[in-house]
Amino acid sequence: MNQNIKPFELNIVPGWIHAKIAPAVTPGTPEKGGPFEAHIPFAPFSAEEAADIVKELSGHPYELYALLRSRPPLWLEEDVKSRYAPDWDRAECGCGKNGCGHVRAVLAEAERKFQDEPVLRLTLLGLPKERLLNDVFRDWAERVPPAAESDDSEALGKLEEKGKAGPSAGEWLAEAAEQGKLHEPGAEYHDVKVHLQAEPTGELQIDDWAALLPGVKNAEQIVRRITTETAEKARERLSLIKDSAR
Repeated sequence: MNQNIKPFELNIVPGWIHAKIAPAVTPGTPEKGGPFEAHIPFAPFSAEEAADIVKELSGHPYELYALLRSRPPLWLEEDVKSRYAPDWDRAECGCGKNGCGHVRAVLAEAERKFQDEPVLRLTLLGLPKERLLNDVFRDWAERVPPAAESDDSEALGKLEEKGKAGPSAGEWLAEAAEQGKLHEPGAEYHDVKVHLQAEPTGELQIDDWAALLPGVKNAEQIVRRITTETAEKARERLSLIKDSAR
């Protein structure tokens, strides 16, 4: 950075680089004057140029990912740098001195910032990251065929239509979830009868797994242990179900 000025604050927006600059201080002398600003204009992309960049990136998602990771594809880097030209006639510095060099120092600092965040150069040329991503996502969405409306969505629409005078379906679901009733069964649930068969008695019959697992030692004992523990857990759950039904 220019040794005659302190580090300054950059603000990069579409079409402009704005900088707030603190005056230089000579060691042993008091600082004079307050901060001043420099403004450097740039010509933005045309609508067609921006659309071409969006189209290219939407067709190559990995290149978009690389750009967001500060690794722009070569074609984009060359395209952007070819358009990176400040409008010197409209550039201005508020220090009040002719040939001060502040504008060039601001450009040099901006270039260092562009190396760390290449997407900022697109912002400067009229294609900020938010707009770029919105346009890419919109292009992706337009390529997806519209899904046929399902019966569930139709039912939900009818429910919301009927409930215009009262809470919406979303509000009803939110309230039910808050009260812990979202998974409470309806009235017809209690009309269903489940008849469980009697628990098996005696020792469990275990199939011969040794032939299927020739490389496993004690395969029969291992299978028997797994089966026995699983059956025990099933009995515990069945006992809980019976207790809750009383």
